[in-house]
Order: sequence, then structure tokens, then C-alpha cells
Amino acid sequence: RDPAGGEPSPWVIHGLMLEGLALPYSPRVLDAGCGYGATMLHLAPERGGDWTGLTLSAVQAARGNAEIAARGLVERVRVVVGSYDAPLATGRFDLIYGIESLIHSADPGATIRNLAAALAPGGYLVIVDDMPEEGAMRLEPAARLTEFRRCWRCPVAPTAEGWRAALRAAGLDVAAERNLNPLLLSRPMEEVAARLAEVGQRSRLARLLGFGVRAEAEIGGLLLETLHADGHVHYRIMVGRKPG
Repeated sequence: RDPAGGEPSPWVIHGLMLEGLALPYSPRVLDAGCGYGATMLHLAPERGGDWTGLTLSAVQAARGNAEIAARGLVERVRVVVGSYDAPLATGRFDLIYGIESLIHSADPGATIRNLAAALAPGGYLVIVDDMPEEGAMRLEPAARLTEFRRCWRCPVAPTAEGWRAALRAAGLDVAAERNLNPLLLSRPMEEVAARLAEVGQRSRLARLLGFGVRAEAEIGGLLLETLHADGHVHYRIMVGRKPG
């Protein structure tokens, strides 16, 4: 939901993650895990600057770059095939962000160090992701969290404190933080439970046939909805800033 009262939209997150950032007039930006580049396509025309997106998928890069060309943005926006764990140009970017991408890192501390090294002095690293709450969970929600991690290929899925520690260890100041759970549009849990049962049955059959990845991704998303509803996982924005 838009806290300013506008229409609910996936694009609301873009305004929230840039809120309060003192970016230069024409920023150099890296989307660390951009998918098809939708965030860059939305923000680059409005914000100006030079935008690079990283994806592991050649299919996503090809489709994203085709859409970038169709919108006449090839001089300022691009999607390249690469990992956010691979070496990047040191001190290049004024803003690096990861929207629901850094959670997939196998070594979040190393990932943050790599991205922090690519920030210009005064630059920002913004994490938008699902962060489990601190402390021991009861057995049942802990099992749901474990299954969510498996289905979404999130070997670590750090807590908020885990991300804070990673930012500080990389030499960044934790400049801002926001819990977005109050803005999430949630379905009734009865509906989610029914869908989980349906997809779970289909997933078991698919695995027997050697498939099942798409079904597991949906199961992970449904489990995440239940973890949000229970307050065991919070969707957060966290901003690290490199000293200027």
C-alpha cells in the first residue's frame, strides 16, 4: 500500500527505497539482481543517470535489453549477465540496490563487501528484502522458515541484525531502516492454506517426473505469506552509506 494514500502498486517500493537519499543529479546506479530490469525502466526516465542491471539469466538480459531499446533508453540503461558476487568497478556507483535478490546470497557478508567496494564515497547500498525475526522460533514456524529457504533457494536469509552486521563489517554506516509489513496487502490465511495444499500436491507429482521448480517457487511464496502474517518474517528496507 502507498503510505501517501495513492493506489496500491508494486512501484510503491521504488519511492520508499529512495526516500531521504541525497543522490547526485545524474546518479550512477547498479541493480544487483535486476531480473528483466523493471525497476530501472521505471526509475531511469524519472531520475536520469546511468543504470546497469545484473542478472544470472541470459534470457532475462535479452528480454530486458529489448524492452530498453524499445523505450529508447539504450544510452543510459542496460542489463548484463553477471553475478553480484563477481568483482565490480571500484568506487563507481552512487547507488546500489537489491530488491528481493540479496536474500539468495550464499555468503551475504562477502556479497555486501563486494558491493560496498563498488560504491563511490557517500554512495548508498539499499537492501529491500524479507528478514526473519531474531530469536528462537517455535518448532512449527521454524520448519516453515526452513522450507521457505529451500523452495526459494535462500541458504542463509539473514535476519535484520545479520544484514546490519554485514553492512558495518563492509565499512558502511546503517543510515536508515524501515519495516514494511504494515504496508503489505495480505490474503486471508484460509485462502493461502488451500492454495498451499493444492500446489503441494502438484509439486509432489512434478518432482516424481523430474520437474517441480516452478511449483516449489510458488510454495515458497505462500509460506512467506504465512510467515509475514505471523510476524516471524518482516519485509524491510535497510540503507547502508559509505562515508564520504
